[in-house]
Amino acid sequence: MSIFQRLKNWLTVLALTFAYTFPKAEYAQKAIRYLQLFLFRARSDWVHEESRGYWIAEDLQHNAKKEAINDRILESHVIFLWIPGNYSWYKSGGFRFNPSRLYTSTFADWIRALEADKGIKSMVFVADYRRGREHLFPAAVKDIADTYDWLIHTLQIDPNKIIIGADDAGAAVALDALMLKIPSELKPAAMICASPYIGLEAGGESWRNNLSKDILNEKAITHMENNYLKPEEENEDEDDYTVPEAKYEDGLSPFEYLKSDVEVGSCLPKRMLLFLGGQEVLLDEGGYLASKARQGGVQVVVVQEPTGKHLWSMLPDILAEEVHVKQTVCDRLVEFVSNCIHK
Repeated sequence: MSIFQRLKNWLTVLALTFAYTFPKAEYAQKAIRYLQLFLFRARSDWVHEESRGYWIAEDLQHNAKKEAINDRILESHVIFLWIPGNYSWYKSGGFRFNPSRLYTSTFADWIRALEADKGIKSMVFVADYRRGREHLFPAAVKDIADTYDWLIHTLQIDPNKIIIGADDAGAAVALDALMLKIPSELKPAAMICASPYIGLEAGGESWRNNLSKDILNEKAITHMENNYLKPEEENEDEDDYTVPEAKYEDGLSPFEYLKSDVEVGSCLPKRMLLFLGGQEVLLDEGGYLASKARQGGVQVVVVQEPTGKHLWSMLPDILAEEVHVKQTVCDRLVEFVSNCIHK
């Protein structure tokens, strides 16, 4: 490994750890922004901004006219709708931080591998959505559902061509959108979750085993929850020690899929791919999601990297120790997608 790569790895881990845990969102945003500007500028010509997010495809900026992009969408066999985690507004109008900009090279590797190995043409759309204390649940869920509706009805993309993907807390948003807002008859062909946070309480076995190894800690989970959920209310009856359930607009509730009596199979896509890291504090969450989905009849593929930390599959060169990991991620993704999509 070169000295530059070692420095890049060290700075990335440092910046991500800081961004996840530092209480002031403005500084978290700046840390990731500087990281992107100085160390993650590759493939910037693959990105085209839209009002709802941005597209990623090879050399997309060379012909970014609306008609040309629509033609590429029509030619694609797969459209990935990606929902990034920790994509949250703070008071001055920016984002807490947006890690998806660090994933552009990873998405590019997936796009090229799919076409080279299977002849599958693909594009990625990374969705914007409202988050933060001024835009609590269900704002993010509504935004993702609206974007999904835009893909299907405005851009005329067949749901059978769409694979919904998410990392980190984006998985909770994606699952809530599928459970509460996206009609089951229009659900996507498949789902990919990378290091998913799904709303379980911190403190399980993977927390005890991996807290000293991962880039996440309890503060990071608290920040996620504070930017998505209403704070717990105090009970007016001093003798009643139960915690009142928070009430949300439209009678919706987050994390419905966690309830033991809720069957998720009718809402989730038929196939699911999970990337989990052996050194993640959220490893148990991924295992719970896999088990719950299988109980609902979903075909679940789990790829677990023993040395992987949080988001290892999105930044394999940095957050996993083995050199073969990057190729393994691509190979398993290509295999999964080729089994989901019929050209």
